[in-house]
Amino acid sequence: MTQFAASHSPQAPAPALVAFVPTDRSYADLFAEHQAAIFRLAVMLCGDAHVAEEITAEVFARVLPKWRRGDVTDPVFYLRRAVINEVRSRHRRRVNEQRALARHASRQAHDVHEPAPLTLSEPLIAALQRLSVRHRAVVVLRFHDDLSEAEVARILGSPIGTIKAQTNRALSALRAFMEEPR
Repeated sequence: MTQFAASHSPQAPAPALVAFVPTDRSYADLFAEHQAAIFRLAVMLCGDAHVAEEITAEVFARVLPKWRRGDVTDPVFYLRRAVINEVRSRHRRRVNEQRALARHASRQAHDVHEPAPLTLSEPLIAALQRLSVRHRAVVVLRFHDDLSEAEVARILGSPIGTIKAQTNRALSALRAFMEEPR
């Protein structure tokens, strides 16, 4: 009997396939390795370190069940996308709450004082906050996280041409904001 036949005979056990099985330990390793980068992304997108901490914790908590089921094939991509979605959701929620308060105030005929705008010490961060969430996400992913246009397009679910156009518009707006007298 040849060596090949002996190793592949029906009586010989099949070689073990080594597959990645997501575990809580591997997720803890993922968290330890990428938590700081995900937090920085959240800070750049929302402009508030405290809110960014909440977003980071929320994102890691929401991704864990999907991780356990094996639904997450590219965890860093998935986490970035989840951060952007969470920032968008919070922004939408805040806008809707402000509109509801304004409607309620007009019906009640009394003033509702809006919270003071966020004051950030760094001019670039302040200028970023004036961009739409979408433009902010494009700029932060492209230049802060140093991703290619293709990677940004994949994360945001848009064509590369759209990302190029949004990058151009966002950078033009940032330049204008930075040139405004303070």
